[in-house]
Amino acid sequence: MKQTWKELKYSLYVTVHPFKGFWDIKYEKEGSLKTAMILLAATIVVQIISNLKTGYLFGGVSINYNFLRTVASSLFLFFSWCLANWCLTCLSDGKGTFKDIMMFTAYSLVPYIILQFIMVIVSNIFILREQTFYDMLGSLSIVWVAFLLVTGMLTTHHFTLSRTLVVLAFTIVGMIVIALLIILVFTMFQQVVGFVATVIDEAVQRVSY
Repeated sequence: MKQTWKELKYSLYVTVHPFKGFWDIKYEKEGSLKTAMILLAATIVVQIISNLKTGYLFGGVSINYNFLRTVASSLFLFFSWCLANWCLTCLSDGKGTFKDIMMFTAYSLVPYIILQFIMVIVSNIFILREQTFYDMLGSLSIVWVAFLLVTGMLTTHHFTLSRTLVVLAFTIVGMIVIALLIILVFTMFQQVVGFVATVIDEAVQRVSY
């Protein structure tokens, strides 16, 4: 527990010193997969809190909100990103393992966790005329996370900046391909199940006659 707490505190250091921070996570063992999964869980929890507790003036959701959809979409985005990035970096001689990618991705989410929590608080305090500041916090969280992801890729895989940006773009394309494949497999599975159910129903009706 003491080591995990130390690694969680170090994740704050990574957000402001990303080059040294990601280097130390990979080579000096300043981070762990366990802590990365805690940060991923914290991200999902913050998203759920944001959907449930954001002030109605700033887009609070209805009572029909389904938190399982948030959990599923968050896990899909995280693991599809890691899988697509790992596949591409294997082909382009990247130095990071799948574990390394999961770690730098999860550690990159720390600004989102912090700023989204702050946004939930201010959304219940601010009036509509102060929405500009609220929107700035949202934009800052996205830009900060994107910067950390680029830095994490650059440091972990030993890429140049241009190569990192190219791999980043293709990683996003890879995520789209993974999503399409999952939809295709799910659709085919539904059709097979429907066909089998129809055959069984037809057989039962013929036997009953």
